[in-house]
Amino acid sequence: MIETSVNTNSVHIPMVQTGCLKAEFDSTYPIHLNGIISQDEFRESIHRINRTIPSNRILIILGIGFGLFLVGGMICFIVGGVTAVKSHRNRFPPLVGVGIALIALGMMIFTIGCCIVQSQYTKRLRQAIAEESIKYSSRSTTSCSWRLDTSITWFGRYGYHNNRRVVYHLVIDIGRSITPAMENAMYSSSQKASESTPIFSRQDNYVPPPYSNQSSGFCSQCGTPRQDLTAKFCSSCGKLFHQY
Repeated sequence: MIETSVNTNSVHIPMVQTGCLKAEFDSTYPIHLNGIISQDEFRESIHRINRTIPSNRILIILGIGFGLFLVGGMICFIVGGVTAVKSHRNRFPPLVGVGIALIALGMMIFTIGCCIVQSQYTKRLRQAIAEESIKYSSRSTTSCSWRLDTSITWFGRYGYHNNRRVVYHLVIDIGRSITPAMENAMYSSSQKASESTPIFSRQDNYVPPPYSNQSSGFCSQCGTPRQDLTAKFCSSCGKLFHQY
């Protein structure tokens, strides 16, 4: 279902399940884009973005590989344990170690592979959405920017939220022609400029103290501090203070 943010003029396009392990952005035209983006333009843009979504073939291959590693490790673990019991040997059975290594290796390969696939998946989506955003944000009429919003959702039985899922939303900000990346760049540059400005102002406004106050603060003969600046003679030795 397409949602509209209350605080900001934004339209959220969710992903919908279109097949087994296959999801795409919903191509239903939001009524809030009426007069801003035509229905044909919206569907063409969504279609171009959905074409960049890779298939889940790699995830299926990773799952099959992990299953083979798991089955092979369990077989080695069971055979090694049974052999060790029948032989009555006290040493650690090698097949058990091989089984544990296969299971650990399969889990590691599957985890790293899923992280790489998800990273490439998000990168391709952001690139495709950024290309569409450039087209709509440069319009002279009501402009809008497109961006990808990701969030992590935990699901499962109540109190046992052990399953993690990354949820993708296509967000269309109406009346906003500056992308979040440009805003961050502008903010960082302005922040650097504001941090460097006080340094120069302190250098320009700095006035060194007069040398006369430093030199006339002590007696040139005995070094006694001059307590009264209006006094002409030193209270200790009676020498005449220098006048400037």
